[in-house]
Amino acid sequence: MDTQALQLARQRMAQDRPERLTWGSLTLSVTDLARAEAFWTEAIGFVRRPDVGAGLALGTPDRTLVVLVPDATSPVARGYAGLYHVAFSMASQAEFSRRMQRFVDLGLRMSAVDHLMSKAIYVHDPDGHGIEIAWETPDRFGRFSDAGGGFAMLDAQGRRHSGREALDLVAELTRAEGADPVLPLHRDTRVAHLHLHVPALEPAVSWFEGLGFARNLHLTHFGMADMGAGAPYTHRLAMNVWAGLGARAAPVTSARLRSYRLETTDAATFAAAGTRLALDPATGDLNGTDPAGVTLTLSLKTEGMRKETAA
Repeated sequence: MDTQALQLARQRMAQDRPERLTWGSLTLSVTDLARAEAFWTEAIGFVRRPDVGAGLALGTPDRTLVVLVPDATSPVARGYAGLYHVAFSMASQAEFSRRMQRFVDLGLRMSAVDHLMSKAIYVHDPDGHGIEIAWETPDRFGRFSDAGGGFAMLDAQGRRHSGREALDLVAELTRAEGADPVLPLHRDTRVAHLHLHVPALEPAVSWFEGLGFARNLHLTHFGMADMGAGAPYTHRLAMNVWAGLGARAAPVTSARLRSYRLETTDAATFAAAGTRLALDPATGDLNGTDPAGVTLTLSLKTEGMRKETAA
């Protein structure tokens, strides 16, 4: 079973080209900034960033990943479109295991799942924002299969997996290599993907396709779809209808995903996205509102600009 996302990944790799789209920072509203900062720094491992503007910027020493804005009067409201979770990609297996150890030490409630193409740990912040700590492992993945009418993932050795199996916590924790779990996250930590609640799957998939994402899985029976951007890890964007068909945008008074940023170095991708988004003459960025009712910005970056940002 092939997908457009897998085809795009092979094409981009053959041409030695980067992913068509990458994630920038996202802005979350919270009810208590001090409490939120404590969680995101002490548990997740972020550090303060020197960004100027509304809210508290957090991330790695090199880049802002999350901005917290204390304008919510209630926690995340269930049954609305918006953020399901945000995933952060760890720099190594050891970093993934080190973060797991930190959660264990803090006694955080977590769920650890083997998605085959990645390993994942799921937690929630004090306001109910979903967070995934991910270690991307596309090398373990072989192919998707829908043989016999049922979906499965086959690993590199051809063995079947559901993609939702529990991780062996003991085995994972032994791979932390004795590193200090209290230290901040590695500077190569990135936003891996967003997973959104949307009002309907197909219109949302089609809309994001116009930004440059490529279709991957469309699991109608499961109420979920995902999309890739040109890397072997094809889960760069996911969406579901688990909040209910026709779900409305989250109330502005609740903790929610306020906005996020995307970046591209591909001029053709940027130009095509102009059919979905509006150009801001002052910044040169494209702005709009996604199917979940969340504000987004797409920026065109040169390779030089991206290297300078990461320096």
